[in-house]
Amino acid sequence: MSGSYFLAFDCETGGLDPEATDLLTVYFCLLDEDYKIVDELDLKLKPDDRLPIAESGALRVNGINIQEHLANPETITYSEAYKRLYTMLKKYSKKTGRVCNIKAYGYNVLFDIGFVKKHLLPQKEWESLIHYKAVDVMQAVDFLKRAAWFPQDLGSLVTVVDYLGLPKRGAHDAKNDILMTIEVDKKLLEIMKSKKDGGAQADLISLLEAE
Repeated sequence: MSGSYFLAFDCETGGLDPEATDLLTVYFCLLDEDYKIVDELDLKLKPDDRLPIAESGALRVNGINIQEHLANPETITYSEAYKRLYTMLKKYSKKTGRVCNIKAYGYNVLFDIGFVKKHLLPQKEWESLIHYKAVDVMQAVDFLKRAAWFPQDLGSLVTVVDYLGLPKRGAHDAKNDILMTIEVDKKLLEIMKSKKDGGAQADLISLLEAE
């Protein structure tokens, strides 16, 4: 689809359940079809009228100190974050029939979608601005593991980055995780395209038979 974008994003949260814990940080960037960042939001978040709910185990993983987080003048409420996100998406979102030109994109992005829908952009508005399909780079890695192209012990984003020999950024930081996700995705596409090009336009079955 011409004029298509990816809404690449990653969240740091107070737990695994969006119904029971809060969204603490989220980095959104809009990527064009060449992976160029055309717009972005890097947000520190808090609920509008209460303290955030976060489990100690989650905070140990993401390294967020709740007291410092709340004292940071850059930390904004969910309602303010909603305004910024909605404004950015509305600027780029277009529909052809019922299909939007922006697809959600990330590593284990379904997890992040759950938190964003619960705390920032409700289902109805999400569907009005975002394509019904999402691009989850983790699922591509899992497929290659199932096909025995990749080791079975690959799991986290950082393990995949290490395996592919890509530059490592600080993990469990929303922006760094997205930048690493983009590099992993580009590398996976490079691998697959090299197989196709090496087959002189051979079809997929011929490529697989050649392995």
